Amino acid sequence: MLATAEKTRVDDAILKVIDLPVLPITSQRVLALMADPDVSIEKIKRLISTDPGLATKILTVANSAFYGGCRNIQNLSQAILRLGLNSVRNIVIATSMKNVYKRFGLAEKLLWEQLIGSALASNVIAKYTKTSDPEDAFIGGLLHDIGKVVLNNEYPDAFAKVMERVYNDGIPYSAAELEVFDFPQRRVGAAVVKKWGFPENLELLLRHFDNQEVISKERYLFNLVIIITMADKMCQKFGMGWRTPGGDAVDFGNLPESLGLDADGMKDLTEKIRETLSQGVDLY
Repeated sequence: MLATAEKTRVDDAILKVIDLPVLPITSQRVLALMADPDVSIEKIKRLISTDPGLATKILTVANSAFYGGCRNIQNLSQAILRLGLNSVRNIVIATSMKNVYKRFGLAEKLLWEQLIGSALASNVIAKYTKTSDPEDAFIGGLLHDIGKVVLNNEYPDAFAKVMERVYNDGIPYSAAELEVFDFPQRRVGAAVVKKWGFPENLELLLRHFDNQEVISKERYLFNLVIIITMADKMCQKFGMGWRTPGGDAVDFGNLPESLGLDADGMKDLTEKIRETLSQGVDLY
């Protein structure tokens, strides 16, 4: 049972979530439309067209080398066809997340790189290993550390102490966090995704992410945890969200075996992730 002082801090942090901006109204409507399996591209196009910033982002991504564009696309219908509805959904969510940050300095830049890097790497890992839906992996990677953004927004000095321990002393984030806060950031993250109306499975993923006993009972969620954990390691290896790349010093432990990867498979996957991170992160 939580001590009174600890519980007060937990409740206080979760109450901060109430003050977070909700997803922009256009984004909410786009996501609601995409929940309909029979939705037409024309309906989605008309809705996205009402938000010039979102429309421009989708056109930019569709014309990028990352998506292999060989001809210039100038309208949303063509962009949505090239990207596919799932990729459009991911772009909508990623673009909307920028609204969460109250400031955007170096700390926020590193946080954002880590979140979008984890999303992209998770998507690649899920496709490569066929252990989870790639789009679920993308969203899980994007949002699994969203609690860090809330803590950085609301308790910047305390959060800076956590990151100093991580960057300067090599302490795992989970250990450094509990030196400063009396609760894990993912409890706050679970409250965020609940507020934003994401599926209950995503809330459960965050709430139990670090609880091996609970998460192992849900095989699909367990696979997502393994994928996202490996994605985070890949981000550390390539310096995505880190001040310096970890390179070969990053230890993947038994993660490759858990995903059915032998040495050659791990080498091939690592190269695919390197290419994806080098091309994809700046698009978002």
